[in-house]
Amino acid sequence: MKKTFLLFLLIVFVSFVLSAGEEEVVIKDMEPFSYAAMDFTGSFEKMEQSIGLFMKEFFKQGLQPAGPVLGVYYNDPSQVKEEDLKWAVGFSVAKDTKVQAPLKKVETTFKKAAVYLYTGPYEKMDKAYEKIFKYIEDKGCKMVWPCYDKYLNNPQTVKPEELKTEIIVPVEKK
Repeated sequence: MKKTFLLFLLIVFVSFVLSAGEEEVVIKDMEPFSYAAMDFTGSFEKMEQSIGLFMKEFFKQGLQPAGPVLGVYYNDPSQVKEEDLKWAVGFSVAKDTKVQAPLKKVETTFKKAAVYLYTGPYEKMDKAYEKIFKYIEDKGCKMVWPCYDKYLNNPQTVKPEELKTEIIVPVEKK
């Protein structure tokens, strides 16, 4: 009996330790924000190159970022062919910022979003999105495109398992 109880305590302790770093999905009220972005299509494997193109144009226009790099996603990779993926790279900017083509300025209008802080390699973010989508469904909501990733640290200076990404999925009641 004593061994069984100790084994039970060990299992509870290990479960607690393994889940301690895991964040939870929450639905938050959101304030509108503005961002400057450049649109892209096709594989997300072009992301690093696309961020470079975007930043070159962004700083060439003398713009100032008001937050981390944003990934903006207009469709679901599980629902469309890779070549039909539509996405953008951007930075939050001040509301009065003026941009020129090929950049565009967007003002968000969504009021609520499911927000999740993901830690780990970008290649495994699909599991985080599955968790978010299930949470949204369980709460009687539906997602509203686009969704956003805020890349909170630099993949060139941080190990993949330590990368932090805030995932923001706008939602509304069904």
